Formats: sequence, C-alpha cells, structure tokens
Amino acid sequence: MLRCNVLLTIKQKRKEDHMAHEEEILTIMESLKIADKHTVGDIMASKGIWNAGTSAVNNTYKALNALVDLGKLEKGNGYFRVKGCRSEYKGHAQELTKALAEILKLNHKNHILREVEIKEVGLRSDAIVLMLKGDELLCFVLEVANNETEEYLKQKVNAWVLWEDAEKKLSELFGTKVEQFDIVVKGMDGAGDFDFEEYVGFLDE
Repeated sequence: MLRCNVLLTIKQKRKEDHMAHEEEILTIMESLKIADKHTVGDIMASKGIWNAGTSAVNNTYKALNALVDLGKLEKGNGYFRVKGCRSEYKGHAQELTKALAEILKLNHKNHILREVEIKEVGLRSDAIVLMLKGDELLCFVLEVANNETEEYLKQKVNAWVLWEDAEKKLSELFGTKVEQFDIVVKGMDGAGDFDFEEYVGFLDE
C-alpha cells in the first residue's frame, strides 16, 4: 500500500509539473504570438526549467502539441501560433520573434505588445515593451528592419518622436504611467535611440 501511495504521489507531481510547464509556455507564446519549438525551448532553458539543447526542445515540443490539443494554440508548418494570429512565420515575423525571444530570455518582468496599431498617428509598430529592470520601469518601441527601406523606417521612428501625446498613449496601452520611452531598432544602425544589441546589453547588466 505504501509503495502504491508513493507511486501515485510521483505521478501526480509529474502531472502538476507538466501543467505548470504548459502554462509557462502559453504565457511565452502570448508574448511572442508565433514561434518555433527551438525558440521557445531556448527561453524555457534560460529559466532553468530544462537543460538547454535537445532536452528543452523536445519537452517544449510536447507541451506545445498538448496546448494545440487543448485548443489553446494553432500548429503550422514548423511553427506554433496563438489563436487569432494570421502570420505564417516567414521573413520579418521570424526576425521579430527572435528579437522578442532575446528580451524574454533576460527574465525581467515584462509586458510585450506585438504588432501594435497606433491609429492616432497611422502607424503599426513591430512591438512595444514595458519592462521592470530592478526598480526601474522601462518602456521601449522595438522596430525590426528586415525588408523596410531606410526612409520608411525613419518615418515610423519620427512619428513617435514628434508625437506630443506618445507617453499618454503608452500609459493607456499598459494601464500604468509611462513618463518616457526609447526607440530601439534591430537591423539598421543609427535609426533609433539605440541599436538592439546595445540595448539588450544594457538590460542584461
């Protein structure tokens, strides 16, 4: 009887762990919106949940498929996405996911809004991030230059820079006071306030 109880306890613990891991992965996917098993696995490994490499990827893949079976995610050709996401994970979508994954691997508390339409100034930003780094609340607009021309990217950056109500809009989006924000660009040097690699280095200090 004792052995049976021990086995039942172990089985229950494993079930609880699996459910917790699935919830963690769902939270990651809600930030990324679309990603492949390798990217999500790397994030899980950065949290110390699984060992980096094959273990993290295989366990992540099982959890992603379980979430598909539960109707919480959709599965595409080599990728997974949240319900309502119409992307097919090509080109720019992949590059944006990779950039957001680097932010998530820093393991700071954050709130990521991906591909945000700002009707007031007629632009669609790749991502807007609110992050708590220590005691400091940071907000930044992220643009990933893939196929965009330099002129088009500068138009997007200038729309934020010249908009007097930018901080007010950001405060509304996140439901908290945003007093200032940075513009971070990946893939085109000097286009924003900071280059992506430089900014991630600062966040990782």
